[in-house]
Amino acid sequence: MASSTFDPQPYCIPGEITVHEVLDMKRAFDMIDEDNSGVIDAEELQGAAVALGIPMEDNISVLLGTDKINFDEFFKRMTAKLSPSDKVDDIMGIFELFDNDATGTISFENMQNVARIIGAKESPKEIQEMLSTLDTDGDNELDPIDFYTCLVNGMRIRMEEEDRLQRQQADSMREHMETMARSGQSQRNMSAMSMGK
Repeated sequence: MASSTFDPQPYCIPGEITVHEVLDMKRAFDMIDEDNSGVIDAEELQGAAVALGIPMEDNISVLLGTDKINFDEFFKRMTAKLSPSDKVDDIMGIFELFDNDATGTISFENMQNVARIIGAKESPKEIQEMLSTLDTDGDNELDPIDFYTCLVNGMRIRMEEEDRLQRQQADSMREHMETMARSGQSQRNMSAMSMGK
């Protein structure tokens, strides 16, 4: 599937995912899709990981399972958000993807590997700053508790922001309707007054 005929617009999410980010994901997908079949499988993903020097043998099945996936599914998996229904095992599965050398922690190198795979634009300095911010014990690595806390707090903050935006939209709509109702009442009053003259 050639990227030149690919329309990124349907994948964009205002304020979250830009056209440029969708195109980056599509380029990454196309690079992994070595046979240009429009789907990727564990073998192709393994080949991409090896080419990037990333040991991911045990994590490929966590990421893909045994299925071949098309770009739509790849996009969903790359942009999936946590929800309250996600279990600790789901979060630990994500942790294992980051911990691609199976040390039990996520290091700076692990984060750089994931950034390379997904085509992230963050510089090494920005990745280090993220790691330092999330690391609670100062060992410059994320343990499962750091990772879990980060994801759960991120989900909570995102949900609170979504609730705030929904309330703001509802308040705005209510105010608009009240204004329209007052305007309609004023016009009825003016019509009644002009008829009474």
